[in-house]
Amino acid sequence: MHRATLLALALLAPFTTLAHDIPQWHHRRSIPSKRAIIDSSSLSDSYDYIVAGGGSAGLVVASILSEDSNVTVLVLEAGSSGDEVATRRGKHHSMLYKSQLHPGISWTSSTTAQSNLADRVLTWSRGKILGGSVEIDAWASLIGDEDYWNWDNFYNVMKTIETFTPPTSDAESVGDITYDTSSNSDSTETGPTSCQAAGIEARKDPHGGENWGASNLAILPNATVVRINWDTSSSNIKAKSVVWQESASDSEHTITVNKEVILAGGVIGSPHIMLLSGVGPSSVLSAAGINVVLDLPGVGQNLQDHVGNGINWATTEATMMTIENSGSDFSKTAEWLSFISDAIAYVNLTTLMGDNMTNWISTVRNEYTASEAWIPSTDSTILAGYKSTFDVITQTYYPSSIPQIEILLSLNAANTVTIQAALQHPLSRGQITLNSTSAFDQPQIDPGYFSHWADRDILRAAFKLVRKIAAAQPIAQYLGTESSPGTSVSSDDDLNTWMNANVHTDYHPLGSMSMLPKAQGGVVDKYCLVYGTSNVRVVDASIFPMSMSSHTGSPAFAVGYQGATLIRGINNGVISTTNSSSSSNASSSSGSTTSSSSAATTSNNGATSVHLSAWGAIATLFLGCIMV
Repeated sequence: MHRATLLALALLAPFTTLAHDIPQWHHRRSIPSKRAIIDSSSLSDSYDYIVAGGGSAGLVVASILSEDSNVTVLVLEAGSSGDEVATRRGKHHSMLYKSQLHPGISWTSSTTAQSNLADRVLTWSRGKILGGSVEIDAWASLIGDEDYWNWDNFYNVMKTIETFTPPTSDAESVGDITYDTSSNSDSTETGPTSCQAAGIEARKDPHGGENWGASNLAILPNATVVRINWDTSSSNIKAKSVVWQESASDSEHTITVNKEVILAGGVIGSPHIMLLSGVGPSSVLSAAGINVVLDLPGVGQNLQDHVGNGINWATTEATMMTIENSGSDFSKTAEWLSFISDAIAYVNLTTLMGDNMTNWISTVRNEYTASEAWIPSTDSTILAGYKSTFDVITQTYYPSSIPQIEILLSLNAANTVTIQAALQHPLSRGQITLNSTSAFDQPQIDPGYFSHWADRDILRAAFKLVRKIAAAQPIAQYLGTESSPGTSVSSDDDLNTWMNANVHTDYHPLGSMSMLPKAQGGVVDKYCLVYGTSNVRVVDASIFPMSMSSHTGSPAFAVGYQGATLIRGINNGVISTTNSSSSSNASSSSGSTTSSSSAATTSNNGATSVHLSAWGAIATLFLGCIMV
């Protein structure tokens, strides 16, 4: 094994607390085949379900909904099919990062100037391509339904969609890596094993041959959703059609929806579509000259994101970039190309602040009234929602073992080791509003970084911890001089100035279409149904009302799985939605109603089994689970 690989494993082992492989979607039709990808000439006039967004959640939703052969499903994806970049990778994954920011396959969004970050404008890239960008018991209490949104159920879903690849014996022996097999799902082995027992040979090359998709599923790339057209004749407005364009200069095309529209455009895309469709805060819509169809204050609000940076040390040891630049035979092997060096640890507030923690939390809580002044909206429901999430974070998360900081080890630069720290549960909030009435102009994105001083305090404490880690053995023996920011940056004021000039997004935004009671600024109820509508749902990471101690990739897949399962259950008549209100605090629940049953029921067409308690799922990650 190459010496640099040994170094990376040795550096990784002391910090790794849990190991998770990159999640893979495993379902009856995990990835839509070429047959499902169409051009506009093959479009029908109407579809039962129209999914706006072909990213992580959207494709999962479409795949599951299309398992009912009696319905038709259309996915509208603004990006391309990806065929033009679907070549076999010849460089290490870390070297491809900047290439993924190319405007052809990425939305080149930017934030507004961040007043607390030296007025810097940050890039917010996200996938513009088919496939998208790749703690919540407390949430369950916020929406008033423990059965539908609890950790145990969501954890089972996370294991279902994960493929776990254990480390090789060589890797285990070198890095002293251990793992808990009970944390990983083995359900994906059941089907193939049963097929083999029945005499069906396993495919030696699962990527070979023809992979046929569902005839009732259509995926249209290069189709930007412009707006939703509404039927406003009832108290709950109803989506009657979706308008799309291939480009800003292209003519508009309209497709009728027979059942539901599912927004899966992500944290930026979903609120953007709603605002352009006349649904959102009336002040935002009126300012843009858009007719107010439905005043829903929470659309685009409650925006939050992980923010972080790293401290660099020089090293004479080989790093990932050293190997990549060498052009050696080893740098071209599958072993190297698939190697991931980033080690991850999650740290709670007790570890970060020690004996000062209790007094510090008291100060944060005592200054809540001042905190409201930093929220970009003055709407009473938005402030009520912020108070609820503020209380959860400061009363439940802060004094517990729930991680507040993620620590990452990076070997991505030649002769440099970087230890990064990223804030996990910000108290700062931002918003997404409009720059124009065009779907092809990016909306105004203001994440409000460091608008609450507590976020800066926690991240500053994390960088002090990073320096302690770097001074500890065995990693200290590999590190030389601190090259950035340098040991002269040591006081709190110095660190604050350095952070303001250097911290960046960790690309984990969420919250802009929050699942909260309407009276607390919520946009969707526990069925993902938009308040005040009868047939529009949001199924993507924008519905998470609080940040989590986790990357957002796996949760996006899981929310797609759960959302689609719920939608099928409702529309197949196996989940009752009578007596609605997504919580006791929610004013009209947009026609969506709850059932107290948690028993398992089976779809009347035999397509699937739906467990109401399983939809309790997403409550998950707010209690600090570690998932990538």
